[in-house]
Amino acid sequence: ALDPILNEVGLTRQQVEHPASRIGVHDQIRFLDLVANALDDDLLGFHLAQAVDLREIGLLYYVLASSQTFLEALQRAARYSSIVNEGISLKCITGKTFGTSFRYVGVSRHLDQHQIELWMTALVRICRQLTGLHVLPSRVRLTHRRAWNEELASFLGDNVELGANADDIAFPDRIKHAPVVS
Repeated sequence: ALDPILNEVGLTRQQVEHPASRIGVHDQIRFLDLVANALDDDLLGFHLAQAVDLREIGLLYYVLASSQTFLEALQRAARYSSIVNEGISLKCITGKTFGTSFRYVGVSRHLDQHQIELWMTALVRICRQLTGLHVLPSRVRLTHRRAWNEELASFLGDNVELGANADDIAFPDRIKHAPVVS
């Protein structure tokens, strides 16, 4: 039953059904948490990111797909997210490791599990789609604690650290300059 969940969060059906509606990050997190509880789906964000057509992410997907290399795509994602996302700040990591870090802005990170797992899963899917390679991250760190989950590990790889001091994802260096083949 969607209406009781919407009422509890303070949202309307119109806000949820219209892609142009802006929904605050606190409301997004609370909504996903309530839906996950109602569906008894501890991996809701993960499942949503696997089910969505990546082009439905909107302009972000096309900004990434227009890049020459995967590294350039991550750099563009960081720049673009700073413009359009009020709750998450992305930073492209280069150096000893190569990937993306996520930092929450204006919202306490401990409140969220589903949205960060959605972002991580979507980023891996985008990596695979843009490079045409079945890449496993070399490292995934999530600050929230959860029970180890084989479904999550089979998609993200065995190098997933839960209860970490940061949220980030690193990719194998060999794909840094992989051409985008969108």
